[in-house]
Amino acid sequence: MSEIKKRNLNPLALVLGLSAVLFGLFLIFSFVYFFSKGGDRWKDSGDHSKIFASTKGDYVGIIELKGVIMDSKKILKNLKDAEEDDQIKAVVLRLDSPGGAVAPSQEIYEGVKKFPKPLVVSMASVAASGAYYVASGAKKIYANAGTLTGSIGVIMEFLNLKKLYDWAKIERFSIKTGKFKDSGADYREMNADEKAYFQSLVFNTLDQFKSAVAEGRHLTLDQVSAIADGRVFTGIQAKQLKLVDEIGTLDDAVQAVAKEAKISGKPKVAYPAKKSQGLLDLFKGRDQDDDGFEEGRSFVDRIVDHAVDRVIGQMTGLRASSSEARPAGLYWIWNGTR
Repeated sequence: MSEIKKRNLNPLALVLGLSAVLFGLFLIFSFVYFFSKGGDRWKDSGDHSKIFASTKGDYVGIIELKGVIMDSKKILKNLKDAEEDDQIKAVVLRLDSPGGAVAPSQEIYEGVKKFPKPLVVSMASVAASGAYYVASGAKKIYANAGTLTGSIGVIMEFLNLKKLYDWAKIERFSIKTGKFKDSGADYREMNADEKAYFQSLVFNTLDQFKSAVAEGRHLTLDQVSAIADGRVFTGIQAKQLKLVDEIGTLDDAVQAVAKEAKISGKPKVAYPAKKSQGLLDLFKGRDQDDDGFEEGRSFVDRIVDHAVDRVIGQMTGLRASSSEARPAGLYWIWNGTR
């Protein structure tokens, strides 16, 4: 009899335990939501207090573009906020990126080119390929002597897994509406017509890249074409080639753009304030800033992707969804580190 009673208590204990956990999560969410929401768009770089809650004044906004460029939304929003903020008199766009996808790079380039306030680019360790495309939209570019920049070129990458499928005894095929519809498929060799087709896309995209650089840097197309073979250059080499204007640090760029904006005295700098995240934002994958999470990716999605990555990695030795993997597509990217 005692054993039966003991077993009957287990479901009740389980329900009570789950209820306590859910109630605890509800309290945490309520606290985060009601007490940690919102905030101003820019943070003072000194004591990290918000500008609108502390000292009024004229600021140089610093917008950072880091890592592979896969989306333009965040940078364009920061540029828009800086344009609308009366306290932000000028902007330094700080680049530390090897490049990225074509369309986002073009969109950021256009945003930089059309920005109505004084704006200069400051290059950190690397500002190559798509990142250099972005930089070419600015009227003035600063680079460190050892910055790696340039890499004017386009790359498309594909996987050929035919031998892997043969080994696994997997047969894949497609039903298509035209001969190019499955071009680049990973289950077969690419034929000559498809290679020529993709090569034409790459060259057309390169022409767009070269035209933008020629316009932004006041060079001829022939001058750009002579160095548009994917090479990276140091900051000093880039200055000799007129790809950058000055050898200087972030502080040098701040001082120069502050002078252009007629900011008196020592310029104060401000960074975009990070958006406070509620508990539901973490799980739903709301817009994230530089807090270690991928933008737009939910917590659950990242766990599932990581599990899939581990399984595929054990089976094939390939990384499927890690930051090192890149899907097939057009990229302005320097892959000298790979």
